[in-house]
Amino acid sequence: MERSFALVEAAVSCGSPTRGTEGAFDALVGAGLAAAFGDARLLPMEKLAPCPRWPEGLRHLDTVMEVCRRLRTGVLDALGRGEYPVVIGGDHSCAMGTLAALREFYGAEELAVVYVDAHTDINTEKTSESGCIHGMDLAAACGLCCDALTVGRNRVNLLGENLHFIGARSIDPPEYGIVERVGAHLHTAGAVRERGLEAVLGQVLPALEGKRVHISFDVDVLDPAEFSATGYNIPEGLTLAQVERILRAVLDTGRTCSFECVEYNPVLDPGGRDLGALMKLLRGVADKLR
Repeated sequence: MERSFALVEAAVSCGSPTRGTEGAFDALVGAGLAAAFGDARLLPMEKLAPCPRWPEGLRHLDTVMEVCRRLRTGVLDALGRGEYPVVIGGDHSCAMGTLAALREFYGAEELAVVYVDAHTDINTEKTSESGCIHGMDLAAACGLCCDALTVGRNRVNLLGENLHFIGARSIDPPEYGIVERVGAHLHTAGAVRERGLEAVLGQVLPALEGKRVHISFDVDVLDPAEFSATGYNIPEGLTLAQVERILRAVLDTGRTCSFECVEYNPVLDPGGRDLGALMKLLRGVADKLR
């Protein structure tokens, strides 16, 4: 039986310092993303205005959390209908909403996350220098943050041992200690270059056995020479071919339960070059899943 999909919008950019990613869903749907996923059901979201800075320094907390709460509801709705949720952000703060839904539906112990990103996003509100919540989503999912960053009924309490970073290359000093403390698996972009991508995948893929796997893909993992329509253009990133290989390998396990794509900024892509590249990549994801 052919799988059915739901494209779930996470219309948020104020979890980051830049604006524009809240338009990614509209741009990708306009380019034919729903058709690529077999006429997927669309779950659009109202674009909310950024709220003022929260007194304790968490930027635009109320808006970010409202988006995450709505996203959690949308993902749970898709899962309850037997659909495969494909979340389109928005900045990466939306992962809090996605992971809250997955935790409620599958349980935290059953959930593994493959995080393909230039960052580790595992700062807490105490270690973050910027106060931008898109750098805290995994710390919140691991139960390390304040109650204000809890989306659903309970904390997600993702097990660090089930968290696999691939391609990170912009990591704040406190994050190294947090990654080590929770027991997460860090495969930096440098490690991919030095050891080879197949060696990295040889470590990641066996660890996914018996788990429900969520892929969270941030376009800033890509090298700016190949993809630059994002708020962070960090040199020495992965190539499109490498990211395609990572996604294909994880999808080939047959263990994935959801997919997330974040941080594409159409405002920074007036000619649509990067939209075309991203659509090609996402069509490949759809072909693997259908």
